Amino acid sequence: MSVRNKLTKEIAKIVRAGLRLSKHNATSLPGYVAYKLDKNILDELSKNTKFIFVTGTNGKTMTTHFLVNILKQRYDKVYTNESGSNMVQGIITTLLDNPAKEETIAVLEVDEANLVRIGQNIKPDYVIFTNIFRDQMDRFGEIYNIFSKVMEGMKVMPDAKIIANGDLPIFNYDQIKEYDRVYFGIRDYKNASDCYNMDAEINSDGILCPHCHNILKYKLNNYSSLGDYSCPNCDFISPAIDYSIDELLKLDANYSEFKVGDELYKVNVGGLYNVYNALAALSAAKELGLTYKEIYEGLRSQKNVFGRQENINIDGKNITINLVKNPTGLNQIIDLMLLEENPISLICLLNDNYADGTDVSWIYDSYYENLDNLEIEDIYVSGKRKKDMKRRLEIAEISEGEIKEFDYENEIYDVIKDSKTDNIYILSTYTAMLRLREVLGL
Repeated sequence: MSVRNKLTKEIAKIVRAGLRLSKHNATSLPGYVAYKLDKNILDELSKNTKFIFVTGTNGKTMTTHFLVNILKQRYDKVYTNESGSNMVQGIITTLLDNPAKEETIAVLEVDEANLVRIGQNIKPDYVIFTNIFRDQMDRFGEIYNIFSKVMEGMKVMPDAKIIANGDLPIFNYDQIKEYDRVYFGIRDYKNASDCYNMDAEINSDGILCPHCHNILKYKLNNYSSLGDYSCPNCDFISPAIDYSIDELLKLDANYSEFKVGDELYKVNVGGLYNVYNALAALSAAKELGLTYKEIYEGLRSQKNVFGRQENINIDGKNITINLVKNPTGLNQIIDLMLLEENPISLICLLNDNYADGTDVSWIYDSYYENLDNLEIEDIYVSGKRKKDMKRRLEIAEISEGEIKEFDYENEIYDVIKDSKTDNIYILSTYTAMLRLREVLGL
C-alpha cells in the first residue's frame, strides 16, 4: 500500500469517526472524501476479496441483506454497504476496514447506472440481476436504457457470472447470452394456464418480443411482466430455470414459506417480491457452495430492514414503514397491505429530490384504487409534493374523510399520536424516508 493510499484511508476514517460521534450517517461522505483524494483507492481496498454485486431496479437492498445473512452462517466477516449506499462513495466507505492481506468476501448493492464505474475498479465473481422496471424516468429513461447501462457494466467485468431473474423477459435478450449465467424463477403452476394464452399484468413494461415485437403471452404470470412467457409469433421463450421455487406454501403479511425442489425454506418477511429476493440470494449461495442448513438458517433469521416493511412501535402504535419509488414496487406493497385485517391509518410521503426521481407521474400508474378494499380511518400526506400526493389519493377515492397535509419533519409525532387507529402504514419515497428515520431516531 502506497503512502497516498494509507493517508487517504486514515483521513476517511477520521471523517467517519467524526460523523458517528455527531450521530450522523457515515455511509457516503468518508468515501466521497477518499475518492476525491485518490481516484484509485478502490483498487487498494478490494484486494484479496471475493465480490458479489447485486443490481436492478427493485429488491437490491433486501437481496443483499438476505445473502449477507446467509454468508454469515459460514464466514466470520462479510462486508456490505449496509444502508443501501450504492454509489462509488458508499462502497469505498464500506471497504475502509477491509484488510489487504486477508481473504474476505463482500456483497455490494450497486446502482444500475453506476455498475460500469464500480466494475472498472472491482472485478466481481458474481453479479445478481434482480429485475428491471420503470424507475426515475428523469434519470434512467425507459427500461431498455436501464438494461443498456447494466450491460455496459458487464463489458468491463466479462468474467463475472450472472445470476439473473429468469422470469423477466429482458434478462433473456441476446445481449446477455454471451456471458456465463444461471437463472432463478418461480414456477408454482397452481394458478397457471395450460398454454401460453395469458396477458401480463396491466401497465407492465418489457412485454414485447425483442425479435419480432409481438406482445408476449404467459402460461404463468406472477406479477407485472414476471412469469413463464412465450412469443406467439417466434421462438422467443422463457429460459431454463436453474434455481426454481416449485411450490409457494405460505404468503402472508409477515411470513413466507416455499419449496425449491425438495428443500423447504421460510422467511420472516412478507410479499411475493421478497420471495424473489430470497430466491436470488439462495441462488447465489448455492453457486458459492453453501449448504442447505446454512441457507435455510440465513433466510429464516433475516428481519425487515431500512424501510422494507420496517416495524416500529411509538406510544403503543404499530408503525410499518415501506419505501416506494416506482409503480411495480408500490403495487406489490399495496398487495401486501391488502392482507391487513384491521383498520389502518395511512401516511404518504412524496419527495421529488434527485435520489427520488424528479418526475412523480409514476404515482398515476400505481394501483392506489385497490386500497379501497382496506378499512382506512384517516389519511395524511407530506413531503415536497404533498399536494400531488393528496390529489392522487382523492382521485383514488379510497376514503370519505379529509386527507390532511402536514410537515413530517416537525409534526410526525403529533400525527402518530392523533391517528385514529393503532395500526399505521407509512408509504415514503427515498429521501423522505431517510429524513423520517432521522426524526424518529431509527
